Amino acid sequence: MKQHIEEIDVLRVIGFIFVVSQHVFGGFAWREGASFADSLVLSFLYVLAKPAVPIFVTIGAMMMIYTHTEPSNWARFYKKRLIYTVIPYVIWTILNIWDAKHYGTASYSHLLGQLAAGTGRYHLWYMSMMIRIYLYFPFILILTKALSRRGLVFKANFLLFFGLFYVFLLEHNNVTNWVGQLLFAYPTENEQRFLDRTPLLWSIYIVLGVYMISGYSQLKTWLKHYRKLIFTAYVPLLLYNYYVEVCNKIPGKAVDTGYFYELSFVLFMVFSIFVFYDLACHISSWKSKLYVTLREISNYSYAAYLAHVIVLQAVYKYYTHYFPVNSYLEVGIIVFLLTILLTITSMRLLSLLPFSEYLLGTKKKYQMKWIRKKQHFFPV
Repeated sequence: MKQHIEEIDVLRVIGFIFVVSQHVFGGFAWREGASFADSLVLSFLYVLAKPAVPIFVTIGAMMMIYTHTEPSNWARFYKKRLIYTVIPYVIWTILNIWDAKHYGTASYSHLLGQLAAGTGRYHLWYMSMMIRIYLYFPFILILTKALSRRGLVFKANFLLFFGLFYVFLLEHNNVTNWVGQLLFAYPTENEQRFLDRTPLLWSIYIVLGVYMISGYSQLKTWLKHYRKLIFTAYVPLLLYNYYVEVCNKIPGKAVDTGYFYELSFVLFMVFSIFVFYDLACHISSWKSKLYVTLREISNYSYAAYLAHVIVLQAVYKYYTHYFPVNSYLEVGIIVFLLTILLTITSMRLLSLLPFSEYLLGTKKKYQMKWIRKKQHFFPV
């Protein structure tokens, strides 16, 4: 059995926290009634959390390659993906649509299209893209093995040219609109969204994950050796992307985006992954209660991602019903913390149910302290 990569547990939780950050702070920033000062802080927190999806795509690629370096039983691989990924996604899509109907923003009229395109709710678009990565994985593995046989110079040049191609692709991502017209003439919303969520638009992070796991034996040493340089590059990239975000929200102050911005955005995402991967390595190396807690939480991070918008909407609704909104920054922080706490707690409790793996995507069961004490005094 292969060694467990402990920092991935921490990184999954960081990624989940960033997802909630984007949906809370991004939703409250620049909302009508928010003060300019609140909007500035909320926008910064939103930009800080933007690497959420790149982090998940990168660690997803890392773990797929790590667990399937040898000839694979593809029937077993896809059976596991069906049980632990697709079925929970279908269930939570139905629950999210049911919840969104209370706000008048969803219906079941095109369920299959919604599942394919990830339009059941705004955060589920990621699953449309990720499921296709699983479908393409045998092809990705073939390319990975072919690349691994090449020399260091070829690998470096491939990464450089692929990165430049990716920046070009981001600048011209309207190609999906052209493909939609070509295939469907007048594509429906689900058809167009399905095309827009192509893994190609996130492919640089798949490649990055492949490179990181291929050089995993040196990865932690490399991150430690270049830590100051990585952080020195990360800070100005963060600040520039924050500057663009703020300017584009102020009338008459919008920044012209182009190849330079796309390049800065990709570099910001890449260096963010390095920074938070290094942080995850630190936390996992401490072997403290913090790491033990994060490792347990990581078991439910997938289900928490699927469910968190339901919790977020409920928390915001009930909080604003009982308390006046004096500051959107204050409300945002409270909703953010409560959403994380209640979502994770709910997923852990749901794990106690029979067949919870079909709901949560994990066989891990949360054992409450009183259960453990009972087992201690009444051994089976």
